[in-house]
Formats: sequence, structure tokens, C-alpha cells
Amino acid sequence: MDSNSPNLFFSFRAQIVAFTTVILLVTVASLYLLSSHLERRIASLVDEHIREVSLAVDLAQTSFPSGEYLYDIVPQDGRLSVGLDESHVIHRILVVDAEGRVFDSVERSDIGKTLDAVIGDLSPLKPTGANRTASADAREPEKVLTYPVETEKGKRRIVIIISPHKLRETVREEARERLAVTGALSLLLIAIIAVVSWRFTRPIKELSDAALRVSSGDCNFEVSVIRRDEVGALAHTFNEMIAGLREKRELEERLRRAERSAISSRVAAGIAHEIRNPLSFISLSVDYVRDKFPPTAEQARADFTKLMDSIKEEINRLNGLVSDFLNLGRPAKLKLRELDARALVEEVAGLVRAKAEQQGVLLAVRVASEPDGSRSFNTHIQADAEQLKTCFSNLAINAVQAMPEGGALTITLYPHLSNVEIEFADTGHGIGSESLEHLFEPYYTTKEKGTGLGLALTKKLIEDHGGQVTVESEMGIGTTFTITLPREPVMEQQSVASLQLALNTT
Repeated sequence: MDSNSPNLFFSFRAQIVAFTTVILLVTVASLYLLSSHLERRIASLVDEHIREVSLAVDLAQTSFPSGEYLYDIVPQDGRLSVGLDESHVIHRILVVDAEGRVFDSVERSDIGKTLDAVIGDLSPLKPTGANRTASADAREPEKVLTYPVETEKGKRRIVIIISPHKLRETVREEARERLAVTGALSLLLIAIIAVVSWRFTRPIKELSDAALRVSSGDCNFEVSVIRRDEVGALAHTFNEMIAGLREKRELEERLRRAERSAISSRVAAGIAHEIRNPLSFISLSVDYVRDKFPPTAEQARADFTKLMDSIKEEINRLNGLVSDFLNLGRPAKLKLRELDARALVEEVAGLVRAKAEQQGVLLAVRVASEPDGSRSFNTHIQADAEQLKTCFSNLAINAVQAMPEGGALTITLYPHLSNVEIEFADTGHGIGSESLEHLFEPYYTTKEKGTGLGLALTKKLIEDHGGQVTVESEMGIGTTFTITLPREPVMEQQSVASLQLALNTT
């Protein structure tokens, strides 16, 4: 069985069946309890009617041998309440002779009257039915029960007038109560069904929203999997699909970068070869001019020699830069020596100062003290001076180019016990958030004439030294690059960094 398949007990079908079963059981149990309660109440009231009718017959039969009248016997007995209002079940108990004349009653005034005069238009009821006649005051029609009795003095009839009001009012109350309870139960079940259906459909809605996000191109998310049914399995499968799309997109992007890098590398190799030839000729020409045409004056000769040496040094640096350009994906061979980072920064600042002054850019180099104001540590590190000079030059030149209408470039060194931070902060136009994500990628550039190798090479060289470079920027405010260099490079970090860059560029 697939590990992602839902357990039968937790499956969506099982939950639906269980929920439906619970709803049916609750409904049936509720209706059963309600019906049982109503049945018990009506049965109790019927028992009361039967008991009072039986008691009325017994009292009427008791009056025959005793010679007492019912209007004396009933109050003395105390077990039966007789009255004309509808709170009483028994309204009248009459004993009638064969001629239909009342000779005994619970009401003294009934004696001597005819039965018709006492009961009005109520006719005696037979066991098979009842005669309903509306009374003058619109009360419940009374029921007349007649029991023939043989006595020593002849045939007699016991006539009991019963009011059905109490029973019918109870039935009406029970009907209203049944309706109210059924309505409340229905509303409760509707609320429960609404909540449960929302719980069932919510993950489907989440999957629908997730599908819309994927169709719009967003694959950088996952659907929460908190269920163990089919919906949970679907969410898990959906996450696997998103991960597959994400990996496919990343692979396609890496392939595009690799293709672009391969094409650029072949073109760059040809360009680099063409650049090296004139560099070699310029280098030889500088040597020739320095040897053949030195000034005769001692001071002029010294200045001339210094200028030629500077030109020669820059040519050599350019030649080294071409080599680095060709070997961008291979680990660099560091020529480590102790150097003063501040002096190197000052040298780089001197190279770009003329350009900065032309554009109205204020250039400043400073060394920050410790946060507590104490004397700062020295700025000496173990590094390759030429490579760091290339890194610092790239950042300084980029900063100046970002401020064509003037601004400020502040290079601050923060010496610490184990490393030195060098911050290049400009007040240029800034870099957009989308560009920041790709800023250090090879061949990515925001300039119309840029090659996209300057920052990539800078990042590689800094990481070869075991350091790191970060960037923060805000549009319209400026950009800050921060280089962190350890006092002594960590060779393991160099190897890792070089390997990562080699993977990125292949």
C-alpha cells in the first residue's frame, strides 16, 4: 500500500459515513425521547381520566345501598373533585331512574329534574362514539357516559358528564412542544452540518487557491497537510507536484545559465586572447620608451620612471584580470602576504578620485573605532593584495558610476579581533529588489555596457579569502556593499566557495 494512501478508518468516505450515522442516531434518539415523554404524559392523563370515571361509578354505586346522596358522599370521600369549570375532569355525576328523572346528583339542585333539563342538548354517549355539541360559552364540548345498573328498586342509569378540555389541552401543548423541539433540533443539525461541511470543503478550497497560485507561476509555497484522509493525500501529492515543478524550473534556469555561460565563455576566451596581444605590445613599448627616452634631468627622470612603472603595473594588473576572467570558475591561487587594508583602500581611492571629482562625488576613507570608543585595532590582514585591489576597485568604480550627478562615497573600515569589515556606502540611485537577487551572478548586469563579471569576480575573490560580501540598497537613497575579511584566510572556505562558483558557472 502507498505510504501516502489514507487509512481506511480516517478516509473521507469513512468520515462521511460516520457523520451521517451520528446525525441519524442523534435524530432518532431525540425523536424517540421526545415521543416517549409525550406518550408518558398523555398516558398519565388518560389514566387520570379512567381513574376518576371509575371512582365516580364506584361512588354512585355506593349511594344505592347507603341511602345517602352523592352531594354528601363525594365531599366526604375526598378522592374525587367534581366541578363545572374545565380544570375538572368530572363535571356531573347523576343517577337517573327508568323515567329519566334525576333522583341523585352531586348537585342538590339537580334532584327531581329530568335528565334532559340537566344535560341540555348533550346526548348520552355510546361506547362506540361520542356526540359533540358546542356549548353556549364555546368551551370544549362535554362527553356523556351512561352506565345502566340494576338495583333492588329497579333499573337505574349512572350518568357521568366528562370534560375533554384537560386532555385536549395537553395534546395541543404536546403538539406545540413537539414542534418546538423538532424545530430546535433541525436548526442544531443544520448548524452542525454547516460546520462539518465547511470543515470538509475548506481543504478543497485551499487546494483550489493553491492551484490558482501555481497557474499564475508561483511555486514557492506548500499546502498544509493536517488531515489523514483522501484530501490530505491529495494535498501531499499536490506538494510533491509543486516541488517537482520547482525543481524543474530551477533545473531549466540552471541549464539556461549554463548555456549562456558556455556561449559567453567561448566569446570571452576569444576576446581575452585578442586583449592580451595588444597588452603585450603595450608592455613591450613601455619598456622600450622607459629605456630609450628617459629625461636627462634627475627629477624628471625619477617622475618619468615612476609613471612608466605605474603604467607597467596597471598593464600587468589588466593582464591578471584577463587571466581571472578566463579562470573565473577555477579556484584562485592566492599569493598571501601581510598587508594594511587601509593602505590598500587609500590606494584604490586615489585611482578613482579624479573621476569622482569630475562628477562632484565627495570621496572619504575612514577607520571606525570600537563601539565603546576605545582605540581601534589595526587593519592588517593576510591577503592577496592584487586580488583585493581588484575587488575594491570594482566596488569603488561602480559606486562612482552610480552618482553621475554628484553625491558621496564613504569607505569605512571596521577592525575587529578576528576580521576587518570594509563598507562602501554611496548615495547613488540605488538598486531594485529584483536586481539584488541576481547581482552577484556571472554575466548579470544592470548597465547597458557592462559585462556582468565585476561583482561576480569580486564575490569569488572575497570568498577565496574566506570572507563574504553583502549588499543593501534602497531606491533613491543609495547602496552599501560590506566586505568582511578574516585576519587569516581559511583554506577550507576557499575551496568550498570556489567549488560553489564552479558549479554555478557550469
